[in-house]
Amino acid sequence: MGRAMLIICSGMLVSLGIVSMSTSDQGKMLTKKNVEYAQKTQALNAAHTAIQVVMQEINEKGIDNMDQAYVDERNNNNSWTSATVNGATIDFYVEFLNSDWETNPYFEEDKVRLTSTAIVDGSYQAKVQSVYLVAPFSNFVPKFKSPLSIATENFTINTDGSASIDGNSPSACEDGDQSKPGISVLNENSEDNVQSETSDIDVQGDPKVAVDNDLSYEPTDELIARLANTNGVEYLSGTTDQTLGTESDPGVFFVEDQLKLTGKQKEGYGILVVRSDGEMSYEGDDGSTLDIAGNFEWNGLVVFENAYNFKGRGTPTINGSVLVGNTSDYDGQIDIDLNGNIHMQYDCASERYAKIAAANAVKQNKYTRKVSLEETRVIK
Repeated sequence: MGRAMLIICSGMLVSLGIVSMSTSDQGKMLTKKNVEYAQKTQALNAAHTAIQVVMQEINEKGIDNMDQAYVDERNNNNSWTSATVNGATIDFYVEFLNSDWETNPYFEEDKVRLTSTAIVDGSYQAKVQSVYLVAPFSNFVPKFKSPLSIATENFTINTDGSASIDGNSPSACEDGDQSKPGISVLNENSEDNVQSETSDIDVQGDPKVAVDNDLSYEPTDELIARLANTNGVEYLSGTTDQTLGTESDPGVFFVEDQLKLTGKQKEGYGILVVRSDGEMSYEGDDGSTLDIAGNFEWNGLVVFENAYNFKGRGTPTINGSVLVGNTSDYDGQIDIDLNGNIHMQYDCASERYAKIAAANAVKQNKYTRKVSLEETRVIK
């Protein structure tokens, strides 16, 4: 029995030894796992933090006010920067996903992908990719429905001269919709009125006059109210010879009282808002004053809010769209004067000038994260 007990005890010692060895290995494994988990957590947190810091700066400053390296990144797609965040080494990479950013940045949502790679203790790596979208403020710019849209019921229209309106775009349109109604109105009563009063001028379109049940001055009223209170717009009055925007840098201009252009302006680009008592005139080379004379051309959107004092005497051309409307607190009548040789030409390409002008004036960036992907690994 003593021998049997010895064997049993020996077996127990061997078992205890195995258990002891197994427990030691498990402890080492657990320690290693805990270290890796801590490194993983630290690396992921650092990578996400870097993205949040950059996006906060973009939302606060806007892309154009960022560090020059970041602005250059918009064009070059090179690695933007390296930094240290929460003890981790960060490599940061920025990609703007609008392939035609320089030529067509405001027709679609702006997309940016941020890639942040964090390395902890030289031994653990976490890579985070986040895609953000921003619907620019330019979405408030009303869709061009026709060369002349009358979004009010309380109006009169007067024609006397050789004015013309053409709803056929000379530029290729992305949606293939080359032809719009010459004039869009709210209801059948307005349609009858416009049909009668414009019978003696040249109106082209499909059809010439159309009722649009979706036509409204909202949310254009929000657009105008927001633009009116930003430093990104210019108020014009008196006599001016300043440039009214360019093709590469369209602007937003408000006219609220008497404005006389000197004749040096041959064209303008962007959004032109004529409000209430605003009225524009044009001084010819001989010193005579006319209501927008000469060969002046506006490219983009013209909004007449509670007013229509952009008389068509002379030969001005508006390429894009004219919108006439009234705010909810205005109950006066709007008199639309289509005298002279004014030409209103629907042009879908001019929508771009209006969208760029609105976005540049407000400089609003509200990016929202849509998706994030995480990838982690042990380096060594």
